[in-house]
Amino acid sequence: MDAIDELVERSTNCKPLRDFHGAHRQHPEILDFLVEEIQRRLESGFGAFSYRSLWEYCRWKIDIDKGPDDTFLMNDHSLPFYSRAITILHPEFNGRAEFRKAEADEIFGTKIEPVPEKRPKNYARRLQWLDGSSLENGWKPTSPHVVGPVSRKADVHKKPATSVRIPLREIVRQGN
Repeated sequence: MDAIDELVERSTNCKPLRDFHGAHRQHPEILDFLVEEIQRRLESGFGAFSYRSLWEYCRWKIDIDKGPDDTFLMNDHSLPFYSRAITILHPEFNGRAEFRKAEADEIFGTKIEPVPEKRPKNYARRLQWLDGSSLENGWKPTSPHVVGPVSRKADVHKKPATSVRIPLREIVRQGN
C-alpha cells in the first residue's frame, strides 16, 4: 500500500476518487513527475509554481511507451485530486500554489483557508484540513511518498546558433 492508497482509504469513497485512484495505479509516474518538477523549481529558487502549468507540461514531457509524437490521455478532472494529494503528501509545498474550490476538497476532507484581510505580496491561500488545522500537523501516511523514476521524452530545444557579428562596413565592402 503506497501513500496514495492510504489517502484514498481515508477519503470519501465516490466515483471521481476511484477514477483518480485508478489513474494513479495505472500511471504512478504522473505523481512522481509532478512532485519532481515542483522540487526542481523550488530548489532552483522559484518561490511558487502552478499545478495547471505542470499538468500540461507533464502531458507533453512524460514518456509512456509511445512514440515521440504521441502524448497520453490525462483527464483534466483528475488535476484537483493530484494537486491536493501532492500537497497533503508534501505539505512543504503548501502555500506555494494557488487553489480554487473543487469537489476534491470535500472528498479528501480539506478546504482552502479563508482569504485574509491583508494579503501579503505573492500570497497563495493554503490548503488545510476541514476542521481548520494545518496539513503539516494533521494526518500523514505511514508510507511517505518517495519519488520514483520517470521516463521523459527528450528535450526538443536545440542550442541556439552562435551568432557571428560582421561589422556593417564589411558587409557594405563585400557588396561593392
